Amino acid sequence: MRQNNFDFLRFVFAFIVVCGHIIVISGVEAFQPFGRVFNTYLSVTGFFCISGFLITRSYVRTQSIKAYFKKRAARILPPYLLVIVSCVLLLSLVSDYGLRDYFTNAQLYRYLLANLTFLNFLEPCLPGVFTSDRLMDCSVNGALWTLKVEVAFYVLVPVLLWLVGKVKRKYVLFVLIYVLSIAYRSGLGELASATGNHYWTVLARQLPGFMSYFVCGMALHYYFDFFIKRKWHFLVIGLLVFVLERHIGLEVFTPLAFASMIFAVAYSFRGLNNFGKYGDISYGIYIYHCPLIKLADDFGLFERYNPYWVAAGIIVLVLMLGFLSWHLLEKRFLKR
Repeated sequence: MRQNNFDFLRFVFAFIVVCGHIIVISGVEAFQPFGRVFNTYLSVTGFFCISGFLITRSYVRTQSIKAYFKKRAARILPPYLLVIVSCVLLLSLVSDYGLRDYFTNAQLYRYLLANLTFLNFLEPCLPGVFTSDRLMDCSVNGALWTLKVEVAFYVLVPVLLWLVGKVKRKYVLFVLIYVLSIAYRSGLGELASATGNHYWTVLARQLPGFMSYFVCGMALHYYFDFFIKRKWHFLVIGLLVFVLERHIGLEVFTPLAFASMIFAVAYSFRGLNNFGKYGDISYGIYIYHCPLIKLADDFGLFERYNPYWVAAGIIVLVLMLGFLSWHLLEKRFLKR
């Protein structure tokens, strides 16, 4: 179990999210054909598949619930709090308001309260920040919406694994959770199509809708040996199902197929096993990139300069921030 490529896969998924958001936020016409390659939704769901496995394994190996939650908090909170507070302070310099009006504006404190409690959707904007016409919206860090889902998974894992321990045929519970999750997402998707109300689409992509991906990772922990012996069969079948459903626009067996592909790759290609030896920078990459892209777009850098060089500069800066965040902040809290 120890030899795997999860560090590499998480880095790839984070990198795809960064590129995908550069394409969408910048709106550069030359970038748009790459949108299908850098699919942020697939990357996010890939993260959830991996989390299901790693968080389940972490909980099982932890001596107490208190220790489990301390470990989860040490992993997720330090860089998250840093990016929230840093954006509040640094973006005051680009706000349409003066410093006094900015720091006395009620919207700023709504932003702090909403984001520090992972309820980013309640107030995604800071006063007078990212209000120019070239930007799609004023949200500061659109990538953070997945963190509330991730935190909810952390909270649910002890309950779910308690239920798993109560049933003899564990796969029955996993299948039930999977089916209910698919029904939830599909039902709200149909409602969105029927009413034309985007609200239902947003609601469909919340915690219950992503449980189908997370539970695949959970199940792998319990059926690991069964999977490993047949990983190439799962990879081929998963790839066929994944391509077919993507072609016809379904997402019924996609979570299972995608998870099969991810875990087959994770336990192959041993040359990538040590990818994370220089640092696990994927989390930092994920949470720091959005404000930087929006700043570049707000200043018109994609229009004034070669957009490819601007995009490359953002990627390099994000990689550097991820590296520094791991070594100066995240690793130190995890060691404690």
